[in-house]
Amino acid sequence: MQFFRLCCKRVILMQLSRREAIVLAISSIIGFRNFSLGEAQRARSAPASRDERLAKGLTIYRDSYGVPHIVGDTEEAAFFGYGYAQAEDHLERMMLQYRDAQGRLAEVQGIEALGDGSLHYFPDAYRWGGDYLQRLMRTKQGVVENRDKICPAVYPLLDAFARGVNSYIADHRSLVPEWIDGITAEDLEAFERSNYFRFYSVHDALVKLPEQKSISPSFGSNQWAIMPEKSADGRIMHVEHTHMPWANRFQNYEAHLMVPGRLNAGGISWLGSPFFLMGFNERITWSASWNQPNISDVYEEKINPHNRRQYFYEGEWREIREEMTTFCVRDPKGVETVSLPLHYTHHGPVVKFDAEYRWAWSVKVPNFDGVNYSLGLYSLMKAQNLDEFKTALAQQLIPRWNFLFSDAKNIYWVHNGNVPQRNNNFNWFKPVPGWTKETEWGPNIPFDKYPQLTNPPSGFLQNCNNPFWLSTAHSGLDPLMLGPYYLQYPVKQGAGMEALNTRGERVLYELGQAKKFTRDDMVELGYDTYIVPAGVIVPLLLEASQSRLKDERLRRPLEELKRWNRRSAANSLATTYLYYWANSYKSEQGEAKYARFLSYDRGKIDIHSNREKAAAWDAFVDGIELLEKKFGTLEVPWGRINVVVRNGVFPMDGTSVELFGVLHPDEGPEQADGRIFCNNAWGHLMIVVEPDAERGKPKQIWSLLPYGESEHTDSPHYNDLAKLHSQHQVKPFWFSPQEILAHTESVHGQKSRIQRMIARR
Repeated sequence: MQFFRLCCKRVILMQLSRREAIVLAISSIIGFRNFSLGEAQRARSAPASRDERLAKGLTIYRDSYGVPHIVGDTEEAAFFGYGYAQAEDHLERMMLQYRDAQGRLAEVQGIEALGDGSLHYFPDAYRWGGDYLQRLMRTKQGVVENRDKICPAVYPLLDAFARGVNSYIADHRSLVPEWIDGITAEDLEAFERSNYFRFYSVHDALVKLPEQKSISPSFGSNQWAIMPEKSADGRIMHVEHTHMPWANRFQNYEAHLMVPGRLNAGGISWLGSPFFLMGFNERITWSASWNQPNISDVYEEKINPHNRRQYFYEGEWREIREEMTTFCVRDPKGVETVSLPLHYTHHGPVVKFDAEYRWAWSVKVPNFDGVNYSLGLYSLMKAQNLDEFKTALAQQLIPRWNFLFSDAKNIYWVHNGNVPQRNNNFNWFKPVPGWTKETEWGPNIPFDKYPQLTNPPSGFLQNCNNPFWLSTAHSGLDPLMLGPYYLQYPVKQGAGMEALNTRGERVLYELGQAKKFTRDDMVELGYDTYIVPAGVIVPLLLEASQSRLKDERLRRPLEELKRWNRRSAANSLATTYLYYWANSYKSEQGEAKYARFLSYDRGKIDIHSNREKAAAWDAFVDGIELLEKKFGTLEVPWGRINVVVRNGVFPMDGTSVELFGVLHPDEGPEQADGRIFCNNAWGHLMIVVEPDAERGKPKQIWSLLPYGESEHTDSPHYNDLAKLHSQHQVKPFWFSPQEILAHTESVHGQKSRIQRMIARR
């Protein structure tokens, strides 16, 4: 493994236990091999206990899809109920998230969770490192030390949510795994910090390291909104379609919080979070999608050859600050301790030393000492109009994301990102010299300078993880408006449509049509499976077949492709054939050559070229042969291959976003029998029609999680939404007290609480 840069000989390393090897691996990266091993009892948080006072002030109404609508006498009571409800559906996953943020996952999962080194990437979890990196980033410790800086309006809500989780644990102690203990408000703020540190901020820095392979997430999101003039109903419509995994820290949970006169908001949280990343209240709607502002950096530090604890800065040697931290690690014999050093320069945490300890690399991330990530999300939930929404983001507490906003009169989009002002004489796509003040960050670029658009002449806004200048037709935004290093990649002067991905291309095309859209149109576009690259691939294959078709078995697949509507669908044979062709082509010709079909410039591929036809035909023959080998027939509709297995098997229409860039993807790992078990790609769909008070039309919301609200396999809400997903349906998100009461399935607390709300109205 590349992280094992040890002075000892390989034969010695091979004699070590796995635990010792991992500790040495980390030590070799962080330098000085100052570590110790020992035995200890597992460290514990405060024991979970029930809070009767807050429990009496709320009612949880579960609707017929299992969504909790939590009515509280106070905001603290509502957030207490939200903690309880989330724990009821997802306790173990939540608690693993908190352990991760605390740097204590090794207490549960063993030495592997410590990390193979601070630069190790866990692709299934979309995060870097293990417990060591969490401690190095001071994810929890920074919150503890700055507890007094947490917004006094938010801390009681964090505390209440934690008490709700703890109350659920206390109520079900005999059914809860022994390793689960109580959490605190500080654990929740650390969790919010972790969500940004571990993938976004730290990721953006670490991919700049020398010889570090760039790693990009396989998820994204779609979002768009249309103005009244493009709406058949004359009302603004807003669509959010997140692309997130189903079984890690990005799993979504849907809920609704109501406090009379104080709060009425619904939306989705990542498991374990008390706040909605995307959602709505009575007056506004907001959604987020992944973007790429250049928010983090790596500094190359010169190490004193005579003293490894010093680095060079502005003509003098400075001390590298060292802290020791102790991990409790579970193993078959019990719990032992591992003590390791953490190192820091004034730029930030040191993530790597070279083998000779002549150089080190430290990372600088936005809001490293910040403890109000939660305030940023809470402020969005409380905003009542566009000005308040902008004010919430202008706090610069949320380091990144495209944000899309709508209310009854406006649509607005901003490319949000805490990008520092930098000296343009340096290359900020790579590590920069750490020995000069010329590379120090200036203040963040002010929020009002961010790329942003309000009520554009085109009548719509969208972002499907595209560059900011493509967020509507003819946006007028200059790709270099904020300099050459605002984004994580170089941008050419005059950059244009060629930077679109296929999802953005599809939405820009559809919303650019001269038509008025209905709510059903929005649902259809949310579930759109049109394969844009097929516009070149299919003609290329048909052209190639003219002189190469000799095996009659291939005639039927070609005929299916020829008459195909280019939409992936469960009953489609052509989707299956294209999928097997694409995988064969990538394997034989390489990813770079295949990527041309996903490019906006795919039309430049010469489908009459003998070389292009030969490569495409070879992949087609090989793909069809592999299909027949796996299934024993060529008559394999896509829905037989691509399925969700969740207390039943449900065929899926969508396909791979990586292969085909579809708006609505359904994908997952391929099984030994050739089937694909979908557990990835999209994570939530929401369609909102904003209110029209003058016509007496209320806000309307429809939504869907692709799996279900509950992880309990004996719950009807484990797979009820997977069934709707398979049928391309959405469910209503009941928002008014009357709707909630009419569709209540179960009640936890006083049922009359919502009836009193109705009476007061």
